Amino acid sequence: MHSVYFELYRMKTDPYWLRQKLVAHPRQHGIQDTARTFGCSRHTVRKWLRRYRAGTPSSLLSRSRRPHHCPHQTPSGIEGLLVRLRRQTGFGAERLHIEFRVPCGVNAIRRILRTHGLICSRKKKHTTKRSLRSVKARWRLLQQLVADTPSTSKIFLITGHRCGAWDCRAFSTPCASRSADPVSAATPTSAHLAWHGVDLSGVEWQTDNGSEFLEDAGQRGLPSTVRALGSAHHYIPPKAHTWQSDVETVHRLVEDEFFDREDFATVAEFWAKVTTYWRSFHLARPNRYKEWQAPLEILRARNPRLGLALAAWQPLDLGSLLGQYFPRYPAQGGHDVPTYP
Repeated sequence: MHSVYFELYRMKTDPYWLRQKLVAHPRQHGIQDTARTFGCSRHTVRKWLRRYRAGTPSSLLSRSRRPHHCPHQTPSGIEGLLVRLRRQTGFGAERLHIEFRVPCGVNAIRRILRTHGLICSRKKKHTTKRSLRSVKARWRLLQQLVADTPSTSKIFLITGHRCGAWDCRAFSTPCASRSADPVSAATPTSAHLAWHGVDLSGVEWQTDNGSEFLEDAGQRGLPSTVRALGSAHHYIPPKAHTWQSDVETVHRLVEDEFFDREDFATVAEFWAKVTTYWRSFHLARPNRYKEWQAPLEILRARNPRLGLALAAWQPLDLGSLLGQYFPRYPAQGGHDVPTYP
């Protein structure tokens, strides 16, 4: 009884075993009795009898039901274009569809990229971070500036680029200052905002609790500097690393879209390429989480009175600004960043 039950259970879970019994039954009982016993039609019995080949167990396996021709399949030329654009830009399916007006759907683009192994699995973002987007959408324009100071030499080390005998610290963006001293970035950034009509009393800087942001005794730090210029400043709570997620996102974009894809033979070539990239970033690049609007479009929609040149930010050579704004700093650099040998 146990063997009969096991055999019935195996036939239920694996169609292969059931088909073996089905093709053996007609030899003694005929096709009509087999169809009645197994609860199927005579056409089904004949189908498996035609497919069965003695000594070839694979003849009873299920075959693919995929159609031989799909009239809606993406042309090979479009598929090759998508693969090339993905490798050149690193853009996702939605951005490729919107920016390059590819004549196929977003799901089709995802399928093509996945087939070619160009989509890496990523951890899903925490629910709290997603819910914060609705909160940030209600913020005033330029209500908060988030600053962080990872060394640019770290980026070159990660991406494999070599910078030659020039200062790796000298690169800054309006969202994330990559410099030896954040104070030298806060001054020209605030001056740029004020020059183009931004009321600095409505601007608040947010930083982590790093030593480069603390006020030393008898010295000016970032908090005292931005307050003197009219802005406010606050630190994130200890170990609240997700509070800096905005600036870390910018860091990741810079690494993926610029440093991982560009080579620099000279200092002049680096500044030319980084200037072009940041002008494109602020003037033309649409933001997925801002309803696919570029920063310039957001500026025009939310405060047309501000000068549009506000978005045309120029990258800063912070290494040259250290001595100009803060003579107390020696020529070799500022907080925690040594000179390049």
